[in-house]
Amino acid sequence: MKTFVFASDLHGDHQNREAVQVLLKFCEQYKPDIRIFGGDLFDFRAIRRNASKAEQSDSMAADVEAGMEFLDLFQPNIFLRGNHDERIWDVARTTDNGLVRDAAEMGIKDITKKVRSIKCRMIPYDSRIGIYKLHGLVFIHGFHAGLYATKKHAEVYAPPGGCVLHGHTHSIQSASIARLGSAEGRAVGCLADLDPEYNRHQTARLMHQHGFAYGVVSPKGWEVFQAKPDSSGVWHTATGITTWKTG
Repeated sequence: MKTFVFASDLHGDHQNREAVQVLLKFCEQYKPDIRIFGGDLFDFRAIRRNASKAEQSDSMAADVEAGMEFLDLFQPNIFLRGNHDERIWDVARTTDNGLVRDAAEMGIKDITKKVRSIKCRMIPYDSRIGIYKLHGLVFIHGFHAGLYATKKHAEVYAPPGGCVLHGHTHSIQSASIARLGSAEGRAVGCLADLDPEYNRHQTARLMHQHGFAYGVVSPKGWEVFQAKPDSSGVWHTATGITTWKTG
């Protein structure tokens, strides 16, 4: 049996420092065997499609520095790139501007070097191969958005008797689907500020919550627990897990 922690959606310099500190302090006590980061380590707002002129002129230095610092602190074994992270790979592949392409490739080199230095496996953002399987659990960044995103992810990625965990939506949701052996989906919340400027007109952000998931998994079974603050902002987590065998 292995213990794990799954956290997602830091968004670099748009991170919520309190949520990050709770995650790190929890890991100190829980000592998970496997640490998985679910993507959007960086925000990369300056290179997003349809970025405003203000966003395009924004330096990415603080954003990159914050993401790199988090890698050093969290020390993930697995890093699933998110759609925000993938922006720099997309720029390197598609831009006609040589200077911009060179800068993107240098950034990719720095990120890759950092990931290798902490002995972490990095997985690209891709709906076919951008997944990490651990017995009955499947971890992804997320490819659907909206109210039914978790149900859609469960229908596509959850194995029979298993569960898919994802970030991307910045919300905490759960969904069960009708399948022989049953299957589930869990959205685990985020580590980012809840009100970024780019989506201030969207009602979906009203569902955003801080949180991360943790649990146990083995070839014989799994259990997932959700960490999140209560209505007063206090986090409640169980770092000690007792296994009871019945029957």
